[in-house]
This record gives sequence, structure tokens and C-alpha cells, in this order.
Amino acid sequence: MDEFSIIITPDAEKDLNELDDYITFTLKAPDVAVSYIKEIKEKLLTLRNNPKRYHLVDDEPWHTRGVRRMNIKGHAAFYNVLDKYGEVYIQNIIYQKRDINRVLMEFYRFPTENQ
Repeated sequence: MDEFSIIITPDAEKDLNELDDYITFTLKAPDVAVSYIKEIKEKLLTLRNNPKRYHLVDDEPWHTRGVRRMNIKGHAAFYNVLDKYGEVYIQNIIYQKRDINRVLMEFYRFPTENQ
């Protein structure tokens, strides 16, 4: 496989839009927002070549589901690599100072043993 296709899921796009809104309206820095989001997207595109260079997430249930983490500008991008199709799916982009496991559990409602 020469290059993988990068697919930004609706959840990840929502994360980027919220980040853009925060920088634009809360921090009142629209020019910074544009360049910041552009830089994140450019970094995500580097996954086209060798997307497995970033390690699998250690925590379950993401590890067994093949979720990888890439740190970008104070944010963590979570993604899956589908070798068979030559695709990389960007699942979420989360601010690193948040409780990432809690945030991911909110995004992905995994059944518990009691369910």
C-alpha cells in the first residue's frame, strides 16, 4: 500500500468545529483558529504514510479495538487503521488535559458486564 486514505469521521469533525468555535469566539482569535485547525489537519494527513508508527492505546476497550493515539498541539487524535481498505479513520480529537478515558467512554457506550 503506497498511501492510506484519511477519513475524518463526523465525531472528529465535530471536535474540530468545537475547537474552532472556542478559539474564535471564546478566545476571540479567529485568525489563530484558522491556522491552528489547519495545522492539526496537516498533521493528520501525515498518517497517509505509515499510520501504524503511533502505538495502540494501552487502555481497554480501545487497545483490542485497534485504536491508536497521535498527539497534536495539546490534543490527542484517536484513530483506526484499516489495512485491508487502505484507510485511516480519525475518530476523535480531544484536549489532552481532559480526562480522556472518561470522554472516550461518553463517546462510545460500551456494555458493562451487567447489561
